[in-house]
Amino acid sequence: MTRMPVARAIATAIGLAAILAAGAAAADAVDTPECRRDLAVANRYIEAIRVREKRFVAGDLTRNCRLLQQNLTDMTAARGPLDRCLKGHERGETVAQMDASIGDIRGLLAGNCPN
Repeated sequence: MTRMPVARAIATAIGLAAILAAGAAAADAVDTPECRRDLAVANRYIEAIRVREKRFVAGDLTRNCRLLQQNLTDMTAARGPLDRCLKGHERGETVAQMDASIGDIRGLLAGNCPN
C-alpha cells in the first residue's frame, strides 16, 4: 500500500473538514436545526479522519487497513448530511470530493487489504 494514495484520500477529507469547520453559517447550507446538527456531526466524522492520519504507519498493512476501514465508515456517514444540507456550488463540489475520497479508499481496501 503506497503512502501517496492514502495521503491523497486523507488530504481530501482534511480539505472537507476545513469547509465544515467554518460552520453551516459560513457555508451555503440549508439553515434548519436538523442540518446544523447533522453538519456538526459530519464535521466530527471528518475531524476524526484528520486526526487518524497521524496513526498510519508505513509497512503496517494490518493497522493501515483498519484505519482505512474506519475512514471509509466515517466518510460514508458524513456524506449523507453533506449531500442533504449543503446547497449550490458548495454542495456539488464537496459531495464530488467526498465521493472521490470514498472511491479512493474503497480501491485501496480492495487492492491491498484482506476482506
